[in-house]
Amino acid sequence: MNAAPRLAASLVLALATAHVAALERPESTNTAQNYLLFCGGCHGDGGHGVPHKVPALNGAIGRFLTVDGGREFLLRVPGVANSQLSDAALTAVMNLCIDKFADSGRGTNFRPYSVAEVTAARRQPLLAVSQARRVLLRKAGVAESELAADY
Repeated sequence: MNAAPRLAASLVLALATAHVAALERPESTNTAQNYLLFCGGCHGDGGHGVPHKVPALNGAIGRFLTVDGGREFLLRVPGVANSQLSDAALTAVMNLCIDKFADSGRGTNFRPYSVAEVTAARRQPLLAVSQARRVLLRKAGVAESELAADY
């Protein structure tokens, strides 16, 4: 292959790669829109999830904020840790979720997530999500009968 076709092939590859890179994080500057684009497809606009498949956020997310390890758990679940959102956009979405779905469960001492906290936590995604979830919910006082019917 002479130089001209190689140069053309390299140019096509570079342009294709730039196009793909631009699509990797098509996040919005609007936090609510980012929730809908990156979370709402599964959890729903109202945070109700899909029974036995996708955990509900509404009425449930606040439980995790009441126990040691729960705050970090919310940042390390696969959907959060592996999100395509940038750390800053993900931080804004997580704080929106707390405001929207935690109700009074977040307590009076809640402090919003910081970008540094989100960045650090998502580097260590959970591997045993269901087990960690059950342990935290038990700590939060959720009855075994409710756990059995839960996600």
